[in-house]
Amino acid sequence: MKIMKQYLFLAATALLALASCSEENYVGDNSPNSPDGSGAIAFGFDVQNITRGGDLVGSDAADKLQSQFVVYGTKLVSAEDGTATNDMAVFQNYKVEYTANSAGTKASNTHNWDYVGLAPYANTIVSPVATSQTVKYWDYGAAQGYTFYAVASKADLEGNKVTVTKTTTGTTVYDKGYSIVVKSGANLDNLYLSDRTPVAKTDYNKPVTLKFRNFGTHVRVGFYETIPGYKVKINKFYVDGDATAAVTTFGAMDVANTKNFAAALQNINSTAESNTLTVSYFNGTDGLENQVKVTPSTVGYNYSLVLGTGVITATELATSSATPTWDKTGGAYTTVYPCSGVTNPMLIKVDYTLTAEDGGGEVIEVKGANVVVPTQYLQWNSNYAYTYIFKISDNTNGSTDGTTQGLYPITFDATVVDVPDDKTQETITTFEDYSITTYANGSKVTTNDEYKAGEDIYVVKTNTSHAVVAPTAIGTAAGNAQVYVATTTGDAISEATIFAKLTGSPNGITLTATTSGEAASLVQNVPAADGTNFDFGANGAVKFTPSTAAAATYVYVFTRTAYIAPTYETVGNAAYNNTTTYYFKTDNDVYYAAAGINADNFATYKAVLYTKTANGTAGEYDIKVINVKP
Repeated sequence: MKIMKQYLFLAATALLALASCSEENYVGDNSPNSPDGSGAIAFGFDVQNITRGGDLVGSDAADKLQSQFVVYGTKLVSAEDGTATNDMAVFQNYKVEYTANSAGTKASNTHNWDYVGLAPYANTIVSPVATSQTVKYWDYGAAQGYTFYAVASKADLEGNKVTVTKTTTGTTVYDKGYSIVVKSGANLDNLYLSDRTPVAKTDYNKPVTLKFRNFGTHVRVGFYETIPGYKVKINKFYVDGDATAAVTTFGAMDVANTKNFAAALQNINSTAESNTLTVSYFNGTDGLENQVKVTPSTVGYNYSLVLGTGVITATELATSSATPTWDKTGGAYTTVYPCSGVTNPMLIKVDYTLTAEDGGGEVIEVKGANVVVPTQYLQWNSNYAYTYIFKISDNTNGSTDGTTQGLYPITFDATVVDVPDDKTQETITTFEDYSITTYANGSKVTTNDEYKAGEDIYVVKTNTSHAVVAPTAIGTAAGNAQVYVATTTGDAISEATIFAKLTGSPNGITLTATTSGEAASLVQNVPAADGTNFDFGANGAVKFTPSTAAAATYVYVFTRTAYIAPTYETVGNAAYNNTTTYYFKTDNDVYYAAAGINADNFATYKAVLYTKTANGTAGEYDIKVINVKP
């Protein structure tokens, strides 16, 4: 008690002295001499949970960070300009460690994390590194605040698998991050970076709250199928034999991978002896302000992505996007390097088998089915998780004889999901020569089993050269796109039956163009999960907003060549001609060749026979069925 009185006296004396000064460095009990030591800088923070289970705090956060991080902090007297006077380094890469139940034992420790007396890293944390670690107090003379940065990778720092250099200069304050060398064998799952963390003067004397994000990108793939009457088994994926080929074609993808999911995709070479990456921070325009931004600096690329074995080993694919067949058990992610500057699309080429479920044992082998996922949906950021879901339906560009294209069973749904902060980027891409990708910002396909009513849905088409194809307008003419609401009293709605409807065989299907609040429009920019926009060029995407009233099936149709129906006329009084093809007409006005008509029975059927007067055109369409639920 006597000691406490002495502290209070000293604090009061200091306060009286400061009151007579024009420069108020400390105010009230914010002095470093205050009895509870509250003027000391202390740390308290959380770790963002990549699996969207919420941010981790306390011992859970410590476990993720291996109970240690390294902090760099500056105080800003008048500006953040890198000078020793105005932007002074206070924490020169201090080591900070977690000890359970230690909070309150030191002025510098309020949340079980402390830095005083620890030995800073000298080998793997590069310039500047303090010679010793002492208690630091808030300087109220630093009117512009403090800025903190942190990195965590304890085992790999100690094992010389990761080397970190703090960047103290840059064009803007957002450039002052790190240069990180990641050597072969480093564990990306254990490498964490904090956001750039400014602390205003009004927040002095509070714990510095750092939010850590995992350095890596998390990727997984899932497959499901919707082919009536068949089970589907993936047999092999293909990659290009030249792993360094920056631009590839489906024809060059001729190396079979029968153990893992594989695709052609530009990515950082994870097998390199070391990769140097630059860490900076988004400025609020190119991403959410102060969040971590990782870009390659000196790095080698390869152009193949290989993930887990689950899709290959599955005896048959799942039948729902909510519970697809994953490449890894339980939908686990593979951690890879971030690669936000990717310039190549994802190309996937597969062989698969259809087995009839009617007990007859029929088997159909499909070779070389392929798909393009647009480049815009492959900008992989640090601490984001991306899920690509592929759907095999009754429309494909595969071949059953190695030459003839077309069987009509495969659309690939490429879905990007599970981004932190409840931001979800999901796309669905059809597996055809002209791939169609659908996306709704914030939507989660694995929860909604496709899309949710009331969300803006965007549709993008790519061609065989991997480029985005922009519709000329909304409509039904060649080169145009349209969105319909589909209903049926007959055939099930699928890409194949919609094609039949568009080319003269309605089979009970009705297509009604979206109108009013649901009407389709052409847009250039599509909102991304990280707060920026995907730029698909002039009117590259089609946007529509399904009604919230009820579940419905929508259909996107891009018209390459418009179908023109053949014309027919009744036989009338014409005499039988053995060189003429005669036709019957169904109740749905579908004409089909009448077999067996001859001179003897011609008079019997004459009243219901037709002859063709014009052939019309076949029509070419790119189609995507989009299921929406309230």
